[in-house]
Amino acid sequence: MDMHRGFEFAQMAGGGRGSGIALALGGGAARGWAHIGVLRALDEAKVPIAMIAGTSIGALVGGCYLAGKLDALEDFARSLTRRRILGFLDLHLVGNGLFGGIKLTTEMKRHLQGIAIEDLSTPFVSVATELTTGHEIWLTHGDLVTAMRASYALPGIFEPVRCGAKVMVDGALVNPVPVSVLRAHEQARVVAVNLNHDLYGRSGVVKHGAPRTEMNVEAKPLTEADIRARPAPGRDTRIGITGVMVEAFNIIQDRITRARLAGDPPDYAIHPRLGGIGMAEFHRADEAIRLGYDATMERLGDLKTLAVAA
Repeated sequence: MDMHRGFEFAQMAGGGRGSGIALALGGGAARGWAHIGVLRALDEAKVPIAMIAGTSIGALVGGCYLAGKLDALEDFARSLTRRRILGFLDLHLVGNGLFGGIKLTTEMKRHLQGIAIEDLSTPFVSVATELTTGHEIWLTHGDLVTAMRASYALPGIFEPVRCGAKVMVDGALVNPVPVSVLRAHEQARVVAVNLNHDLYGRSGVVKHGAPRTEMNVEAKPLTEADIRARPAPGRDTRIGITGVMVEAFNIIQDRITRARLAGDPPDYAIHPRLGGIGMAEFHRADEAIRLGYDATMERLGDLKTLAVAA
């Protein structure tokens, strides 16, 4: 176990069984506002929470909740517009990320300055990825804001977070829904909140071969039918560099999530229907929060039973 600037990094950790459920809050960028709705529903129903492990925006929402700052985070999320989002993203053309994240960090510190993970009344783990080794890092002690920043530092978008010799980026690269963290801490009733369940449906392999006529390399004059089949002006099918990055990350996260949960399934899962919300659509917080709340309320009976199970 290494210590760097007040942080404790763990790749295995002990723990104890507590009453209530342990939540694995998954990553999903803007879809992560749904975690606010999940926690609101659990609080209303007085379902006790024994522990939270969060990845990426799951770490942000989970950490704010346990620090008693969920109201402030929800107000912030609901206030976001496209214009205001651009104001928070400080363009940073020189460095390791497109955005430095300084403005976002300042906003978080305004509410969470001086709070350490070990100060929280409920155990909390923020999951990050060590960039130089690919190791999964569990942040269990130290500054809460820095731990959350490390967990959502999406490569190419936000600058990596440095702690001593470690360079940390988004935890969703290795563990998008951190059920395994809660198992290692011996939590008996683990509930996963998977934000990406309905993005692609069942995974599969599709064999595709182009018809022989399409593989003919001999140039042929265009017919009237060929011209009519071309995309109309203004209907460009290209998705751009940002779109490619986002879709690629969606696919990677979806496949890793399926593999990790198949090997270490939760006791129960909540799947908000968030497929229509894009990763960068942070201005749709009202909708995402409602969908998270509704998905949890639909399963409230099971969750209450699970929380009191022996």
